[in-house]
Amino acid sequence: MRLFYGQAQCSQCHRGKFQTDHAFHAIAMPQIGPGKGDGVQGWDDFGRERVTGQSFDRYRFRTPSLRNVVLTGPWGHDGAYNHLEAVVQHHLEPAKALQDYDTGQAVLPSRSDLDALDFVAYRDPEHRAALSRSSEITRIRLSDRKLRALMAFLYALTDPSSLDLRKDVPERVPSGLSVFD
Repeated sequence: MRLFYGQAQCSQCHRGKFQTDHAFHAIAMPQIGPGKGDGVQGWDDFGRERVTGQSFDRYRFRTPSLRNVVLTGPWGHDGAYNHLEAVVQHHLEPAKALQDYDTGQAVLPSRSDLDALDFVAYRDPEHRAALSRSSEITRIRLSDRKLRALMAFLYALTDPSSLDLRKDVPERVPSGLSVFD
């Protein structure tokens, strides 16, 4: 826990009861998928700027909660990372992780009309440079031992009872709508 709140600097954004500040941050997360129609080509996703209209908010996305984080993959606002440790390593050195990103780790549904757009934004060097410049995180150095300890802490934030929630499905809801459709 000391590592999380200290050297790893996780608590800069992931803090409080839900392990999130609910704020928006830019961390040079690889952009995959068809985008949101932003930018000249239309395949970009400007993040929070889409709401505020402020260029300062470009590529900022809301900090997710870390409660049950092991169960919430894929990780990143667009699901760029399919492995929790990979997204943690991204946070340790965003610019390098962005440049070295392996598109093979993305699990995307296939759609014939969108497949060609899956990695257009990521493959554009100017786009990657803009993402990298926007990152609020610089390099954080952790030994392999400390990375393993950090991963163990993240796994400890997962409630084992969350693995099977079928017993928590109510028989009825106040709206009267069917629960089992």
